[in-house]
Amino acid sequence: MRLQFLYAALGTSLLGLCEAASIYLVGDSTMASHSASEGIQGWGVPIASGYFTIPIVNRAKSGSSARSWIRDGFWYNTKQLLKSGDYVVIELGHNDGGGPNASTQRGSVVGEGSETVKVTLVNGTSEVVHTFNYYLGVMIDEAKAKGAIPIVSSATPNNPYENSATIVNSPSRFEGYAKNIAATKGVPFVSHYKSSIVLYTSLGKTTTESYFPKDHTHTNAAGAAQVAKAFIGGLKCSSAKGILANYFTSTSKAISAMC
Repeated sequence: MRLQFLYAALGTSLLGLCEAASIYLVGDSTMASHSASEGIQGWGVPIASGYFTIPIVNRAKSGSSARSWIRDGFWYNTKQLLKSGDYVVIELGHNDGGGPNASTQRGSVVGEGSETVKVTLVNGTSEVVHTFNYYLGVMIDEAKAKGAIPIVSSATPNNPYENSATIVNSPSRFEGYAKNIAATKGVPFVSHYKSSIVLYTSLGKTTTESYFPKDHTHTNAAGAAQVAKAFIGGLKCSSAKGILANYFTSTSKAISAMC
């Protein structure tokens, strides 16, 4: 009987060690799950169905920025869930502008270095605000410390046909910031901005604009499906270093690179 308990305990331990990796998603409302009544959907929802052979855990928070992910504990709580061998896709930038003194309390310091600005929040507490790259660097380093593999992904474009008959390819500074911190830390980089532009160019103005019914930032469910496809296309570019390719389903394998 004691041997049976020993074997059962050993089996449970081995099961934990062999537990499949998961892909954690860190992002904002363009990635997050939304109710049908909102009329918008984040690409983190469709990417969880049919593209990978391992689970997707969508931790994206609407309205969040790199700064708020660190300050408000979103990253801390996600970090606790990570195990060795997991993957963490970090895609932020839509809510990170405006500077450290903006009323949104989510903007980072302009630049990519160690610059800081001390601000007073509306609740009266003080906060030392860092650069976007500082915050991403914290997440990258702490994910690595848990044995997880970070992947930096740049923010998706706003409607690139807004007020234009032709596509407007004008990335924000956060595109460069994301690319540079990925290079500095030696981790894979997906230009989700560029891959989405490639896809939207092929789809044209009428189809692309049908994906942005509410505003120029958030897609509907049909648009989210296209943005998810663009993420797979971006994973096939050289800067992504072949990451996650071993987990592609036949659906993902059939998608062309979008570089």
